[in-house]
Amino acid sequence: MEVIELLKLLSKDHAAVLLGALRSSGDPAEALSTFKEKADADGTAPARSRLELELMANNPGAYPPLRPIDATDLANSNILRPVRPSINENERQVNSGRTLNPASFPSSDLPPPTSPFAADRQFQLPIDTSAQNVEYCDERLHNLQVDYWTDVMVTSDFTARVISLYSTTDNPVLGLFSPDLLINDLVNRQNRFCSRFLFHALMYLGCQMYSAFDKDSMQYASQFSNEAEKLWKDEQDSYLAMAGTVLLSLSLIGNGRDHAVLYYATQAMRMGERLGLFGAGEGALAVPDLNESKEVTDSCCYAAWGTFNWNVLVSFFYRQPGSETPTSAPAVPIPGETTPLQPRGDVAEGAPTGQSQLNEIFPAVCHFWRIVHGAGWIYNSVQDSPPARYTTALAEHTFRELIAWAESLPPSLLRTERESHHVTVLHIWLHAAILDIFRPIVGKPVIERPRLVTFAVWDSSPDAAYAASVNQLKHLVVEYRSKSVASTYSILWHTGLLYLANDMLKDTQDPEWRLYLMLCIYGYESLSRPYRISEIIVQGLLSMTMRETDMTGSEAQRIINEIKEGSLDTSASHAFEDKIRATFMVDMDLSLNNPEEARAENLAEKFDSLALFQDFLNQEQMEI
Repeated sequence: MEVIELLKLLSKDHAAVLLGALRSSGDPAEALSTFKEKADADGTAPARSRLELELMANNPGAYPPLRPIDATDLANSNILRPVRPSINENERQVNSGRTLNPASFPSSDLPPPTSPFAADRQFQLPIDTSAQNVEYCDERLHNLQVDYWTDVMVTSDFTARVISLYSTTDNPVLGLFSPDLLINDLVNRQNRFCSRFLFHALMYLGCQMYSAFDKDSMQYASQFSNEAEKLWKDEQDSYLAMAGTVLLSLSLIGNGRDHAVLYYATQAMRMGERLGLFGAGEGALAVPDLNESKEVTDSCCYAAWGTFNWNVLVSFFYRQPGSETPTSAPAVPIPGETTPLQPRGDVAEGAPTGQSQLNEIFPAVCHFWRIVHGAGWIYNSVQDSPPARYTTALAEHTFRELIAWAESLPPSLLRTERESHHVTVLHIWLHAAILDIFRPIVGKPVIERPRLVTFAVWDSSPDAAYAASVNQLKHLVVEYRSKSVASTYSILWHTGLLYLANDMLKDTQDPEWRLYLMLCIYGYESLSRPYRISEIIVQGLLSMTMRETDMTGSEAQRIINEIKEGSLDTSASHAFEDKIRATFMVDMDLSLNNPEEARAENLAEKFDSLALFQDFLNQEQMEI
């Protein structure tokens, strides 16, 4: 029966191989063993369920076959140890434009790693920072005179570097404004597509990102933050104000001012509603005129879809009580989209990969968040929420929508050996969303698990789909931390770390649970320099670990000390004096029933008492 099921699921080429093995041996068991050995020899990790095999065979855009990850190699790699870069060496490389190799940074007293992951972790700085020939994301930035836009004492060169870093890293997936229009106004001192508020909000986030390379930039971040919030109070409803307000919301997450994240996200949405961007609702004061110039239309559409996407992300992934999303997707076109998404086979070949990816990434992101928005009822009860008996069927429908979306992605947005930061983040979001869709209905006894009826295999349960996405997420996090320098300064991907850590603690019978948990912990350590929220998240995760496992308080404290050593030095961290706040969820399962206890800051507050209690228990056991 297993051979027959495999023949139904496999691609034609793989089915032919299995049939050949069957004809040669005549024994189904021997043929199946031969086929699996060949699959292992080809470097493909075995599927953990028949549903995962079906997904890999029929939907490789969402579930590509995976290469095995050797647990020993991963355990010995430098992505499972603190980065803790030397400030002097790091700044020397920033000024010289040389390769930034975190594997060479001083670490703990562990032996030097020898593994494929260590060899892969060779990072090139995202911009050419050589003193004689600085290359920005746009040549026009060489003509920037920053003193027109701000009273903060920064150089035009520093500003151009920060803007370049943001423009090439986060903006393609956030899409809040057109970089071309913004840079044009910046350089020419015009105010149609740039404003002082938007500039300061952008520099606030950009300086946090740039602090991964230059510790002094965090001091500037504090000044840009203060000025941005002052300017916001006088802002009128506009597309530029919406974009700047979302940037302010995002900036505050990493900076540990989480109590204001939701406020600014909601205010940006309210502006859009009053401007008529989310339909002519009750509070709309205007309807956007799409007959305006292309530049004005682009500004309108970027602000609308960027604000929509951000509010859906905050509502779905951060799951803060009181979070809202627009009642409908924007009533304006998706910027940059000229034709509907097409199957991969219909896409013209030969297009430049880099440029085509930049053109295609934001429309794909918008379609993704529009699908996720339709599943908002799973966590946010509204008047028209469907009855509970339809939950599984509707979750499966959304799952199918997300799979179809992934299968329609153009080649430049598919996972490959050389995929970009943007592609990896997109696929991390995909599998994080799938986990959230199925989270409320997994974990039942095997006999009570519902079946996903649109799949062929008999074990097509929500639990099997959930496990298949966890497996994809493991590989995505390993690949991203090994190969992308953006993993040290962009916070957009941290949902992958948070969700994977949660799922490792859910299944501590898995012999590799601790390995992948520490992969996530040290992922946050690598983000701790630009984002002080990292320490709070790690404290929350370690509180969960001590609660659920036998991790000692001493071990947990050692890890926290490593996080603190990897963050900014004391003088830089004092740039922000206010208490770190983190009201979003860290314990994802607990958040379903007790969101107050599941918050990051509440779990972090329990860290010290749990650490003392665990060590007390260990001491008691030793004395017995």
